[in-house]
Amino acid sequence: MSPTLPTPAVPRDRRARSPRLLGALRVGSATAAAAALSSALFALLPPVGADAAVTPHQAFAPARAAAPAQELVGTFRLSPGSCAGGRVSGTYLRMILPDGGQGGPFLSNNDSACSDKTYTLLAPGTDGGLVTGGLQPAPSPVFDGAGNAQARRITAPVKFYGTAFGMVTSSPEVQTRARVEAPTITLSGTRLSGDLRAFSVTWNNQYFQQGSPKPDGSRPGNTTPVGGTYDARTGAFVLTWSSQVEGGPFDKFTGQWHLAGTFVPATTTPSDPTSSAPADPADPADPADTPSTPGAPGTTDPAPTAPAVPGDAGGSDGSGAALPAPADPGAAVPGSGVAGTSASTAAPAVTDTVIDRGWALRWWQLLLALVVAVLGFGALAVLNRRIGAAGAAS
Repeated sequence: MSPTLPTPAVPRDRRARSPRLLGALRVGSATAAAAALSSALFALLPPVGADAAVTPHQAFAPARAAAPAQELVGTFRLSPGSCAGGRVSGTYLRMILPDGGQGGPFLSNNDSACSDKTYTLLAPGTDGGLVTGGLQPAPSPVFDGAGNAQARRITAPVKFYGTAFGMVTSSPEVQTRARVEAPTITLSGTRLSGDLRAFSVTWNNQYFQQGSPKPDGSRPGNTTPVGGTYDARTGAFVLTWSSQVEGGPFDKFTGQWHLAGTFVPATTTPSDPTSSAPADPADPADPADTPSTPGAPGTTDPAPTAPAVPGDAGGSDGSGAALPAPADPGAAVPGSGVAGTSASTAAPAVTDTVIDRGWALRWWQLLLALVVAVLGFGALAVLNRRIGAAGAAS
């Protein structure tokens, strides 16, 4: 008779601990599932700083393509320049010396209202500011008997060393006599660019091309492209550019322009802007029509040495740079413009309101969330099987 083998003793606490073990495993699986779901939800959350008020329609809408560039047609109404409290704002001009760059040194204007005389403040003219889609030529006569500019549509005349200057846009352009297009400003997102080759300054019986690019499309020396910003909600804008003077007593000086204000779209259709200024009978495009004037643009006479300027007995701006000599107030005028298209006759604006849609779900975010969720639930299924197997074995 074979001996009876004893039955192996089962540890008392094995079955007692099994429910605890199973409970712990179930808690772990629930935690893993929660982690998977939270990861999936985290992938769907908007980035920090995004607009929190996102509707379901916006969240699952496809990303909107960037709006195409569009031309702003109307009036860039100018805010007056100010230097209150020592802070310069609004619309103003600075003149870079021939040996300077965008950061200066600058020519002082003894007629400036600012403590920093390198700033010449500008105020809006009768049109309120710069018109796009039309021209704002000089009146006839262009100057009074003392050489003060009579143009006042873009800005009000302002003194520069005792003589008022004004701004015009015309075709032909008043210094080069080149045929040009009316000013254009283009919006791309919130950034502005433009073509201001029709823009010029009239001062002391002389003409100075101050647009960018130049009528031939070039940007010589310190000339920079037209740029700036635009807020579609308020219409607020800032336009800046620099334009180097070519020829005449201000040769190689550079006008640094800063225009600020509010854009007002036009409401009616203009006539052809390039035909709004018929040629003057004494068109200086033909050298035989106009006698040579010393110091006038377009002549080969050397610029005279700088005499003392009113308000500056030393003949300098205080920085050691000689000031350009004024032309003879009685010199022949190269040409005169006639009234042209105003803001009320510019083309209708085609601008759209730029709407910030906030955050929108991208396809890769949705895909990432689905992958994370599938992996999480897969891990949960495997874990549950092991838990079930462990429970059966116990």
